[in-house]
Amino acid sequence: HSTSSENQRGRLCKPYPFNRYHDTYRYIESSILDTIESGPSNLIEPCHEYKAFINTTDENKMIKFIFEVIRFAAACMNSRTNGTIHFGIGDMPDFTHGQVLGVVVEDKEAYANELKSAIERCFEYKHKDTAQMCIKPPRFVEVLYKDMTSSDKCVIEVDIVPDSTICEENIYHTFNSGKTKAKKKEKQFYVRDGGSSKDLYPDATSGKDVEKNYQKFIDSVAHLSQRRKTEEEKHLSLIKSSTQASYVSHHKLREIITGGTLTLDKSNFERYVIVTNKSHVRQFESLGFLVELNPTAVLDFHPESAKDGLLYHFKQQCTVNVHSPAQYKITEAVEDIANKLKLTRSTSWVLCNSGIEDEAPSDIGQWLMDKGASVQDVISFLCRKDVLPNKRFLVIFLLLSTVSETTDPLLEAFNQFHKELGGTDQILCICDNERCFTSWKDLIEVQYKIDISGRCIYKLSLAAINGTILSLFSKCHRSKRFLPHSVLLKTDFESSLNTLDVLCMNQCEGGNEDKILIEENFYNGGKPSWCNFYCLESREPTTYITRDKLDLIKTIIPDLLCQRKPCVLFNLLHAPGCGGTTLAMHVLWALRDRFRCAVLKDSNADFAEVANQVVQFLMHDQKDQSSWVPILLMIDDFNNMEKVSELQQLIEHKCTENNIKSTQIVLLNCMRAEPFHPSEENRTFLGNDLSYKEQKHLTQIPNCETFYSFMMTKPQLKPEYINSVVHNTLKSFDINQKYSQLLAVLTLVNVYNADFYLPVNLCKTFISLEPKPLCGTDKVEELFGKFSNLINIKDEGEDKAVKMIHPKIAQCCFKDITQKTTKADVTKLLKLAKLKMASFLPPGLQETIKKTPLQPTKPFYSDLVAVCGVVSSHGLKSSQLRIVEWPAGLFQSFLQSLLYFFSFLFSEQILGGGRHFQRVRCWSSAFKTGEFHLGRSGEQFHCSRASACLSAIRVHNWLRCQLSAQFVPFSMKSSPGSRLHTRLRVSLRTFRANYQHAEYLDYVASVQIIRYC
Repeated sequence: HSTSSENQRGRLCKPYPFNRYHDTYRYIESSILDTIESGPSNLIEPCHEYKAFINTTDENKMIKFIFEVIRFAAACMNSRTNGTIHFGIGDMPDFTHGQVLGVVVEDKEAYANELKSAIERCFEYKHKDTAQMCIKPPRFVEVLYKDMTSSDKCVIEVDIVPDSTICEENIYHTFNSGKTKAKKKEKQFYVRDGGSSKDLYPDATSGKDVEKNYQKFIDSVAHLSQRRKTEEEKHLSLIKSSTQASYVSHHKLREIITGGTLTLDKSNFERYVIVTNKSHVRQFESLGFLVELNPTAVLDFHPESAKDGLLYHFKQQCTVNVHSPAQYKITEAVEDIANKLKLTRSTSWVLCNSGIEDEAPSDIGQWLMDKGASVQDVISFLCRKDVLPNKRFLVIFLLLSTVSETTDPLLEAFNQFHKELGGTDQILCICDNERCFTSWKDLIEVQYKIDISGRCIYKLSLAAINGTILSLFSKCHRSKRFLPHSVLLKTDFESSLNTLDVLCMNQCEGGNEDKILIEENFYNGGKPSWCNFYCLESREPTTYITRDKLDLIKTIIPDLLCQRKPCVLFNLLHAPGCGGTTLAMHVLWALRDRFRCAVLKDSNADFAEVANQVVQFLMHDQKDQSSWVPILLMIDDFNNMEKVSELQQLIEHKCTENNIKSTQIVLLNCMRAEPFHPSEENRTFLGNDLSYKEQKHLTQIPNCETFYSFMMTKPQLKPEYINSVVHNTLKSFDINQKYSQLLAVLTLVNVYNADFYLPVNLCKTFISLEPKPLCGTDKVEELFGKFSNLINIKDEGEDKAVKMIHPKIAQCCFKDITQKTTKADVTKLLKLAKLKMASFLPPGLQETIKKTPLQPTKPFYSDLVAVCGVVSSHGLKSSQLRIVEWPAGLFQSFLQSLLYFFSFLFSEQILGGGRHFQRVRCWSSAFKTGEFHLGRSGEQFHCSRASACLSAIRVHNWLRCQLSAQFVPFSMKSSPGSRLHTRLRVSLRTFRANYQHAEYLDYVASVQIIRYC
């Protein structure tokens, strides 16, 4: 292969983009980097250092590489400046300064591994991690021959990024690696001094000036660090300001390529001609739009296109006819030439710089003389009005490599098309990056005095361009999934994100889901689906209520991108079952055109893997941070903020590893919480109350002021919804807390009578609420604390009362509470209720008690918990309890348990001298009828005052030990003549006259118990 000599001066070119690894940029042999070796400038613009690296022996190459990189890196880190050291770039006097030479590297992995090990050896232990983050892995940039064919050489480059958040105000000394033969002092302190690195560390032989300079620099580090931080903030603001340009470019591409119709199904252009240059294998996956465009002709200037370039890739997907430019020369009728070329059948691929019949490629400077005329014939033929429709075809210059020479063949092709078409209205230029665009624009402006900016797309990545064009075909839009900027989400990549559920731009479009069934499921309390929001957006009938908080959150989240942290958090806290998850999903849906949106599938997933996948998702098919589309990740069902913080920190760490400094990831944390007044930024609360605007959506449902009341109006509401609301609301239920006790009593009351209201004043007495303030009011909700969402308040002036919001809620609460409590807990609760609200228990409960046979042979308290489960599962009213097939003894035991808290009141009346007579009068009548019965399985159960008395005495006996201070004590021995003894004797004669012998014996037994007490 013939090449120019190494000393021959080439054209100027730009260095490879700083801190990037996947760009398709390559150097051309003997070209000259337009950047000189330099010291710190604004600290963000990298300084450069060149090493020819061609006269070093193979044995010493690795040693020299490590020595130069460590020295340069330490100097940049201490000087707080970005920098790149290049190996394979010449310097004076042997070469032109910045001349591309290239070096042959057989084992690239060895360089990366050895550099990592050297960092561990050469930096102080406390700074090893920092150095590993600041010193990036080596990059190997391909070097091409001047005719654009591949060589076996590359330029080795290492980037240094001393980020202010990593380096802070530290200083970095280095030590000899131990692998160099050079005898140098053991410890060094390097800084950038012009175009070289200088050691300021003083030793025993150093003069005072050296020590003075060293100390002076150490003193300036704090100022340098602050300056670095300031420059980074300026740089980030520039990146953010350029983001809007991506949206403009997206719309611009759609306008130009369709001729204004915004769809390629009905484009104003019938045909497309592609003009392209050297491609890179990384670009092929983003060029799928070429197949869908089905171009009439492709003018390919890559000399190795058939071997490993675009032609080779394209032929694997569709049929093409490969031609040489000479076949387009008009030597016969145009129609006959077109038929021979099969222009209307398949794409005509014209190799414009060799590739056919062993034709040698031409250097850039020689191409116009060797092949320029024949390519002009191709362009003239295609632009004839009898070949392609006049004004109805578009020429697309697809610049896959940077055009940097004034003699580049693509410039000549552009000039020829411009002349034939009479302007640029039928020309579109797609540039792989902004650097490529700048060079192309400048060359055209200098050569032909034409401003091509308005016809160029350069702010979008090639992946975004590919997706945008594909999305303009209706068949692709329905069958493929697209991210913002129409980036195609490939199936294999989406499958690799197994911890994330990705929301696409065209979600639900073209799907076969039964939208009516999905809507019914959501309306009846099922989980929300993306189709619910699709129906809402497309104005199809929907049951969804748009929440007021939506607009607030949509405004706040984009503003969070102005922060410096790579990952920021917004907390959407909500009451259980009040639509928090639905609102969070609606936020994602509304912002899916501005963010790459996803939902974390499992809150218990491996957070390290989640962080890795989130960053992969962010960087997928995005090269330049200035045009990155940020991530909006919804996380749900987290139990505590510690786990949320852990995930956020792991994501930030992963971002730092990938040099992501600006805010690119927003976590939308949807978490159940208790009501609060927002006192922190970046959080809001969604409660049970509906705003006036939200209530307007429910005009067909009267008195619907809360979200729960709205949900409970649905006749087919899923039990799972109610269970979830109750279970999550009662997670913090504690029978020892007054709020919990009051809720338990109200639940018990409403299980027996769904319409019974408990007076608020009685509730205040129960929990011993502080007196009402003289100024202002006290809220009823405060009586129930965190459970206030489960109650309904009836306000009739001064007479306020409360009940559970719905019988199903009461039954579910009953079941949940009994699972959280023990017999002792229930005993304690009912003991409190008997003292403070016994006279207000509902009539339904009184009737049940009235019809209950008292069995003195059984314990007066029993397993209330088991029976509550039966009541809840059957949804029974108190009047229906007796028709249930109860387990043996369970029904009687249940009712005995309910009785014990008022049985004492009765016993206190008959034994306590009437001290609390007025308070218990209403309950005493329940025991004064001569006989009670309850029909069960055809049998009659009889209960007399004697057995009732005995049960009451047993209650008294047990409660006396628990609450002795509240009972009227009676003597250990009932002596003749005492008031108690006299009363019992009178009662004995009465019972003997009216009741049978067995009952009389029961009463005698009760007397013995009293005497024993």
